This record gives sequence, structure tokens and C-alpha cells, in this order.
Amino acid sequence: MTTSNSLLASLAIIKSNWDYSQESYVDNFLPFFLDAAKGASGPITPAGAKLHIRERFGIDVPEGVLTTLSRRAAHKQYGRRENGTFIADPTKFDDIRDLNRQKADYLRKQSALVNELVTYAANRFERILSVEDAEDALLNYIEEHSVPILGSVMKGAPYDSRPAPRSSPDTEYIVNSFISDVVSSMPASFEHLETVVKGSMLAVSLYLPNNSELGKRFDRTTLYFDAPVLLKALGYEGGDAKAAAQDLLALSRAAGAELACFTHSVSEVKGILDRSAAKALHGGFHGSHRRATDAYFASEGFSGSDILLLSQRLEEDVAALGLTIRERPAATAELTVDELALEEVMDASITYSSRDTLLNDLDSLTAVHRLRGGRSSSRLETCRALLVTTNGGLARVGRLFFAREEGDHGWPPVLTDHHLATLVWLKKPQAAPTLPRRQILADCFAALEPGGRIWDRYLEEIDRLGRRGKASENDLMLLRYSTEAQRSLMDRTMGDADQVTAETVAEILDKVRANILATTERERDIASKAASKTQAALENVEESLRERERSLASEHAAKLAAEDRSTTLEARVVALETKAETLRKAASAKAKRHAAVTYWVVLGFCGVVLLYAAFATFLPDGIMPGWGKPAMPFCLAFAGIGGFATLMWGGSIKGTAGRFRRAHENYLEGRYLRALGG
Repeated sequence: MTTSNSLLASLAIIKSNWDYSQESYVDNFLPFFLDAAKGASGPITPAGAKLHIRERFGIDVPEGVLTTLSRRAAHKQYGRRENGTFIADPTKFDDIRDLNRQKADYLRKQSALVNELVTYAANRFERILSVEDAEDALLNYIEEHSVPILGSVMKGAPYDSRPAPRSSPDTEYIVNSFISDVVSSMPASFEHLETVVKGSMLAVSLYLPNNSELGKRFDRTTLYFDAPVLLKALGYEGGDAKAAAQDLLALSRAAGAELACFTHSVSEVKGILDRSAAKALHGGFHGSHRRATDAYFASEGFSGSDILLLSQRLEEDVAALGLTIRERPAATAELTVDELALEEVMDASITYSSRDTLLNDLDSLTAVHRLRGGRSSSRLETCRALLVTTNGGLARVGRLFFAREEGDHGWPPVLTDHHLATLVWLKKPQAAPTLPRRQILADCFAALEPGGRIWDRYLEEIDRLGRRGKASENDLMLLRYSTEAQRSLMDRTMGDADQVTAETVAEILDKVRANILATTERERDIASKAASKTQAALENVEESLRERERSLASEHAAKLAAEDRSTTLEARVVALETKAETLRKAASAKAKRHAAVTYWVVLGFCGVVLLYAAFATFLPDGIMPGWGKPAMPFCLAFAGIGGFATLMWGGSIKGTAGRFRRAHENYLEGRYLRALGG
């Protein structure tokens, strides 16, 4: 197993230990010490534990830290200290987390990540990376995002800038490209990478003096952020860079630091914005001296007037970040440094796009030197003033120059934003758990953007290609403005300006044309498939419509048939009603005739009986016929009953006969209707 392989897994274990306990930074390494004590056949010395941990986990833990860890282990009753050694108590080791299982799990995840990087390099860049090369490249990338933890970091100073990268620039570019893709395509692998980066940041605590004081707040110390950091925090280099920079500001402020920037840094930002506005007003952002801000403004569609507005309100936007804009202190004889010597070192060590930028950095370094009074404490929190930059070369020059030539700076006058982020993140990791992730993304996407010297060389070759007539205006437009051409430029050159040649540009043009053709064919195929699906869907709709029409026609025919049946039934009902009415009228007429006959017969009979009773009462006996005498009582009784009824209930014989007539008429009408079939 390679050292890089062991170390990468160990960094993930450190992050896991922190998640598990979060007691102190030293406690993150207690499981490693206990693993060494557990594996020892007897008492173990700090030197023995150091050797075991380095061989097994790839971490070079200082012996002073191991002495502290042995005391912590004894305090937690995992054993006892005796004559500077630690004697483990085997009965106490059952509750210790199993590092073997943790290491095996992280090695499995790590192996998957490394193999994915090897495959990615072969497929996309046709570069063959061995597993060891891929592991070293990942470890080097991780060290870029924290204070270096391999080798002797301290060397008598409280802070050391990062060492020269072990990976080649080509490999570094491949790693950045890989991570920018893996964040969305392989989230589990990216999560493991983020875990290792956080473990690396936590491991920094081993190599800092007084690591027990990491949680202390800043005391009367001001952090001065230079122009590149301001551009990120203001959001002019993209959302990922903005989020990481603002996390750094928030963490620093929460730790008690005062945040500020120099007026010349604000003027530098204003100059960058004004130049971007001029580019936008005169043909776009794809001219020479292209910066990350130009790429951002182009991608977001900013106009020249939009950028000028940003420039005009710059001081307000900087103040909104919580930064105070300050003049640099006046020069004094006792705090004057050899600026010519410093300028020579900076010019020789750092590639600047302009002399103005170099002078701004020089002014910032000397201003911090004067603000410190020519010296600072050995603690970051009390160093009084610190310049924060994105320029690793400036941090290296500032540390070396002021440590060897000028003043007594126990803490260097300048740090990179990454290294400061690590140190303030260590004060309270849970306050900004996404900071490492945002830094990773911001750096990866920034590394994939063409800028500076490589872009200028690229434009020169494009102009030559146009002058020789080997490319049409459309081709030149594609090379200048196509994002595909820009990514192909970086993939082809790996960010190395010396690789930009006429052949490179021709290859990029061929690739862009091929990609456009392939994209056009894919879009045509997609459009064709979409058209086929649309046609099939249209045919389905048409068939559905036809089916609906048939259904509606059937429903209409059924409705018409129902209406016809209804009309026929209505006609029959009318005919039946007419017939019934005719029968009723006929029966009624017949019943009226018969009832009338019966009425007059009854009325005549009553009249005859009453007249006979009246005449018989007054006629002499000799005149009345013989048959009249027997009828006489009946006639008188009939007349008496009639008179009594009239007296009691009123009415008359005619009225009673009329009621009888109507009842008889109704009876006869019903009878005749039944007889007629009604």
C-alpha cells in the first residue's frame, strides 16, 4: 500500500473521529495512538507510536503531540503512564472504535475514486495514469486546500506556505476537470473527496503551535483582503467563488477579526470593472487580457452600462460585505523596508499581468508591515494585521522576505484565502460545514477557465489563422466566442500557454466543427424522434377524434330514433286521448238523455201522487173510483214524508229529483264508457 493511499484513508478517518467526538482537535488523533498502544507488546514510547502511526496510517505526528495523547489516554483510563511510556490496559480496548474496519471502508471508497480518475484521464485526455500517480495527484490537490501536512511543516516558523506541487500541471488540470464532472455525475465519490479534504484541514491542528488555543478569538487584529478576494466576495467570478469567499468573511468575523481592505485594493477592483465595461462596449469580453470577471460577465449577459453601474457603487457594495475601506499608513523611517529589493523578488517569483498589480501587492505588504509596527506575535489571533490574498506566490514571497530580511514577524504578513479559511474553520467547523465543498468547486471551475497569457496566445493564433485565410469569419467567431472552443483549448493545452500553436488552434476548430456537426445531428435525430412521436401522437389524436365523431354520430342517430319514437308515442297518446274524449262525450250525451227521461218520469210520478193525494182528500166518496181508496194511504204517506223532509232539510221534490238525475247521469256515463271500451 502506498503512502498516499494510507494517508488519504487516514484523513477520512480523522474527519470521522471529529464527527464522532468533537471534544478537542488532539482527540481526533487519540484513536491512532490507541491503535499503536494496542499493537505494542509492552510499554510504548512517543517515538514508537510515531513510527507505528507513520507506517500504518501515513501520518507523521509530532512527538510532543504524542506525549499529550498518552496523557489523554491515561486520563481516560485506557492505561497508565510510567517513565515517559504508556502501558495499555487490554481490558479497556473493547470500546475503542475499530480503525481497521474504518480504514478498509475508506480504502474501498478511495479505490473507487482513484479508479474513476484513472479511467477519466484515459477516456477524456488519452493520458495513462497509474494508480499511484492518481493517488499522489489527489493528495496534492487536497493539500492545496489546506495547510500542508506531510513532511516537516513547522521548521521553526508558526506557518509555512505550501510546497512546490508534486504533480505536473497536466495532471493538476486533469484532477480539476475530473472533480468538476464528478460533483454531479458521481456524488458519492465527491462526498468522499470532501470528507478527505475536511480531514486534511483538521489534521493541520497537529502542526500549529499551541493547538489547544485554536478556538481562541482574534484580539485587535484586522484582516485586509486584496482585490482578487474582493472580486470573489462580490460575486464577480461566479456563484461558487462568491459562496466560498463570503463563508470566509463570515467565519473570520465570527472569530472576532476586524475585516478591511486598502483603498488601493478598491481602486484596483474599480480598474478591473472599468476595463471589463470597456470590453463590453467595444466588441465583447473575448479580447486580450481576459480575466475570470470577463468570463462571468459574458456568461451572465452583462452590458457595459451594467458593469459601469457596479463600478460606481463599488464602495457601497464593499461596505455591505462588512469591510472597512482604509488608507494605508504613512511611511516612516523606522518602518521603511527595502522596497526595491522586495519588488525585484516579487517580479522574479510571480508572473504579473501588469506592473500596477505588482505595485498594489507591494503597497499591501509594506502597509501590513507598518500596521504591525515591524513585528507581530507568534499567534495568528494577535498578529495585529494580516493580508489575505489568492496569490500563493505572494504569500510565499511575503513570508520569506519579511522573515529573513525585515522586521520580526512571528506570523507571516500574508496568507492565502485557502490557508486562512482552514485556520478560521478549525475554530468552529460546525459553523460552516459547506466551506470546504465550496472552495473545491470554486477552484475547480476557476482552473478550467482560460485566462491571462494562454488566452492572449490563443487570440494571436486565431488572428494569424484569419490573416492566412485558413478560416472563415464564422470559424473565427466560433473560436473566439464558443464555450466549446474555450473548454477544448484548456483540455488540449492543460492550461499551458506554451502549448498554444497554430496546430492547436486548427485542432480546436476541427473539434468544434465536429462537435457542432455531431450536436446538429443529435438535435436532428432528437427532432426527428420528437416529430415521429408528435406524428404518432397526432395520429392517435386524430383516431380518437374519429372515434369520438363516430360515437357522437351514433349518439345523434340514437337521439333521432328516440325523438321519432317519442313523436309516435305522443301521436298515439293524442289519438287515444281524442278517442277517449269522443267516447266520454258520447257516453255523457247518452247518459244525459237517459237520465233526463228518468228525471221527468220520476218528477211526473211524484206530481201525480201529490195531485192524487190532494184531490182524494177533498173528493166525495162517491166520486172516487174503487181502486183509489187502497192507494189513498200510500199517497198520503208519500206526501207526508216529503213534507217532513222538506221541513227538516229544506229543498224540494224538483231539487231532489235533480240530484238523483245527476247521480244517475254519472252512473250511466261510467256504465256506457265501459260498454264502449273507454
